Amino acid sequence: LEKNETARRQWIADISHELRTPLAVLRGEVEALQDGVREVKSDTLDPVHGEILHLQRLVNDLYELTMSDIGALTYKKVPMDPLGILEESVELFEKKFSEKGVGLTYEPPSGIQAAILGDPDRLQQLYTNLLENSLRYTDVPGNLIISTEVSDDSIALIFSDSAPGVSEDQLPHLFDRLYRTDPSRKRTGSGAGLGLAICTNIIEAHQGTITASRSDLGGLRIDITLPLNS
Repeated sequence: LEKNETARRQWIADISHELRTPLAVLRGEVEALQDGVREVKSDTLDPVHGEILHLQRLVNDLYELTMSDIGALTYKKVPMDPLGILEESVELFEKKFSEKGVGLTYEPPSGIQAAILGDPDRLQQLYTNLLENSLRYTDVPGNLIISTEVSDDSIALIFSDSAPGVSEDQLPHLFDRLYRTDPSRKRTGSGAGLGLAICTNIIEAHQGTITASRSDLGGLRIDITLPLNS
């Protein structure tokens, strides 16, 4: 009970901290506009709009994580191909990676059909979180390599990116809510440390596993295993 109470207090403190920063930025920007220090025009409203989007993403992530924790997050599972969803997700991110200067490599395995019982939308959310996570953290120039391994009863997806890496003592905490690994993988924009926690819940709902380790490329490696549909 004491451990749960401590975790609850820390959770509330972390959420308050995450909300305080964008709200402080918003207040400063709006007060500068009210006082006439800054003119109301497109470029002065851009930071305000950006912080509103940041708050919206944070609140949406908190809502989805809470719904998942209490078992209220909806999953519509159907027989599907997880590799097809992955390929579509990678295609959507190719331009973003190219613009930043980070290589994105994924070669779908030829002649392999993998079928699982899963929710296509939730799996796309999983892939999107992992791709955004790597895009946000990886130094330029850098690389993200996605590979797959298929066995008789499961499929493994491996996301390996280049530096910066994560220390051994930080690896077990990467899937904790609101956990940050500063300064080794410092956040430079949106994101509140909820992406990997949401990924964990999605994978568990699909009876799979997700783990983190150090990548051979010098960054982070995420291994996902999903059971194949018998």
